[in-house]
Amino acid sequence: MRFSRWVVFTFLVQLVVIAVDKGAGLVLLALTQDNAAVKGTADLLSGLPFLLTALANLGLATSLVYFLRRREFGVREIAETTALVAIVWGLAIGALTFAGVHGILPLFKPDFAPSPWITAPLCLCIPLLLLTSYFNSIQLASDRIRDYGLVHVAASALFLPLFVLLYFVSGREAAGAIAYGRLGASALVALLVVWLVRDLVRLRPRLHRGFFRAGLRYGWKANLTSVTTYLNHRLDLYLVAVLFAAGLDAAKAQAGYYSLAVGFAQLVWHFPEATRDLFFSKVAGVSHGEARRLTPILCRLSLLSAVVGSMAVYLAVPWVIAMVTSEVNTAGWVLRVQEPLLVLIPGTATFTVAKILQNDLAARGHLDPCIRACFLNLLLMVALDVVLVPEHGAVGAAWASTTAYMVSAAYTLFAYQRAGGATWWRCLVPVRSDAYYAREIAHAVLEKLRLRKRTA
Repeated sequence: MRFSRWVVFTFLVQLVVIAVDKGAGLVLLALTQDNAAVKGTADLLSGLPFLLTALANLGLATSLVYFLRRREFGVREIAETTALVAIVWGLAIGALTFAGVHGILPLFKPDFAPSPWITAPLCLCIPLLLLTSYFNSIQLASDRIRDYGLVHVAASALFLPLFVLLYFVSGREAAGAIAYGRLGASALVALLVVWLVRDLVRLRPRLHRGFFRAGLRYGWKANLTSVTTYLNHRLDLYLVAVLFAAGLDAAKAQAGYYSLAVGFAQLVWHFPEATRDLFFSKVAGVSHGEARRLTPILCRLSLLSAVVGSMAVYLAVPWVIAMVTSEVNTAGWVLRVQEPLLVLIPGTATFTVAKILQNDLAARGHLDPCIRACFLNLLLMVALDVVLVPEHGAVGAAWASTTAYMVSAAYTLFAYQRAGGATWWRCLVPVRSDAYYAREIAHAVLEKLRLRKRTA
């Protein structure tokens, strides 16, 4: 499949994932609209397995794509090694997390730790999510783009019905429904991806030291980038809950408002996200000249779509919230969500540039600038959170994040130019030919949609 068709297909997949993920968030809002603290608690728990999985990844998902595309290791030794790592390392991280939540956290925040019956299933998600990440990356490196997209759709689609079912079975207990819904969905998706690669590899955990050493050696830098990137996108939600100075329930409520604002603001990242893994795989296998031609095009299109999309999202928020909340609650939620959202929009739109350029740098082996950009983002964000969140809550976190995103994007653009990339204006300033690429993508998307409608 040509790269342009890959982009179209994965963009369609991303649209489905957006619809399902945001649909789940809106369903949760509808169910907890009378108590923002419950919504905040549910959001904090829902993202915890993914945060822990990002921390535990070791960079092997990126490494295996890199080495498979370059044919330096075989798919069997990669699959067997990553399966062993997923199970052993994933269970170890889960056990450490459980011990930390129930042994260390109560010393500092006695009322903050959830029940062990909530924490345990969330920790058990980690090995399942790691296995899914590794085996689905094998599909990406093997050009199985349709099955790769199917796993992403399934990961989103399976959680919502499980959550709703468990929510009502448990007597409207949101935290428990999220914990066990996440565990059930993670297990089903892990089974799906193992089944999809059955003709390539079998689930036989074994250690192949050659790939393991090479994977860690290449992947630790990529893992630093991916972990810090994920922390940049999610850590501030937890900092709002911990740092806000107006009491536990008020802090959880601020986390609920901020979670919705972040979800809306980050919608504009889904075009670069749709191309991220494919782009890394593509650049890793082409010449520097071809990458230098392709990267600015994607960068400009992503930035333009982010700017236009941000304005559309901001205007749509009152209407969307009104659809799922009662007339009594709508005004309060809209006010408290739109205020941090307006602050976040400049940063999230600008950060699309960093997403594209860091993938180019990583795929060409320039991982150090990516690491520096991510750590710059994280350190600046945390420092500003400490200063602003205690008094300003969600709005303070929004100012911290948007400032950090813009500074990180500027540094990434500088580093990309120094590494032999295109000039900054080629990455940022639209040119006439961009209209051709935009029309080509839009036409291909519409054709795909019409074809699916005719065959449905």
